[in-house]
Amino acid sequence: MYNKKSIGVICLFIGISSWACYVSIITGSSKINNEELQQANTTEKSQFIDVHYFKTYDNIPSIELKSTDLVIINQVKLNFEKPNGMFFMNNGRKINYTALKGNMDTTLDVLTLDGEVFLEDKTTKYYSDHLTYNGKKDLLNANGHVKAFLVDEKTSDEIELTSDFLSSQISSKIITLDGNVVGIVKRKRRYEGNMNFEAQNVVVNSPKSQINLTKDVKLRRNNYYLTAGNAEIFLENFNKKLKYYSLYDDVKLEEKIELHSGGTQTRRAYAEKLEAHQATGRVVLSGAPRVEQGDDIIKGYQITLRENVELVEVDDSKSSFSLKKDKKNE
Repeated sequence: MYNKKSIGVICLFIGISSWACYVSIITGSSKINNEELQQANTTEKSQFIDVHYFKTYDNIPSIELKSTDLVIINQVKLNFEKPNGMFFMNNGRKINYTALKGNMDTTLDVLTLDGEVFLEDKTTKYYSDHLTYNGKKDLLNANGHVKAFLVDEKTSDEIELTSDFLSSQISSKIITLDGNVVGIVKRKRRYEGNMNFEAQNVVVNSPKSQINLTKDVKLRRNNYYLTAGNAEIFLENFNKKLKYYSLYDDVKLEEKIELHSGGTQTRRAYAEKLEAHQATGRVVLSGAPRVEQGDDIIKGYQITLRENVELVEVDDSKSSFSLKKDKKNE
């Protein structure tokens, strides 16, 4: 037979334990709810209409903001509609901006803009769908239908670019574009002609007046169509000793030239390196260069071409020629 007293003690213990668990759960839940309620009650929001916000660091201007609708949360986070304003750089440079909406974390000094974003200063214009500017790091990132318009300060050449992504440390005046980059250089001297280019990565270095292109590079310059793995464009080049552009790694050139006998002919060239000189109009091929001109094949240590000129200059005593005369000239 069971001891009735022992059974009673066991039942009493189970009952007390169950009650203790229930009280613990209720108390914990109530504590969480109270903490959430307290946190919600401590969130301070201030809303303003048609505001003009201005921030400084050590009496130095940092950012200016005008907005149709501004909400300030805990004096730290700003949410705004239809912003337009200005950043102030350490070097005195000023950049104007507009967008459909945005936000700013004043503690981190990070500004985010969304929708029809536009930035402009004396020499550059940027368009994109989204943009983030970190004031402490002086770093700008943009993505979505990115467009950039720049004027080179040394040459006054105009550069237009589109890409998937753009980043820049603004004070350095160096811009990096990634993903399906398409661009054009419009020379100040219009008679020099434009240069169109494409690549997966492009870096525009304004202090050096230089553009670096990498991966799947394509260039179109007057009558030349060129492809390569990498390339450099030198904007400040009007000197016999200065290069205009250089291509590296699996270089290919194609050109339609006009023959003295009338008609046109396709000239193709292959090399590991190509250098073009604006002042002299020469294109110098090196690294196992080969030129195919109609039925003629020319090889040498170094080959020089001139745009729309049939003559090919070869620098090598061991050159190889396979030439066929133009029958119309006989």
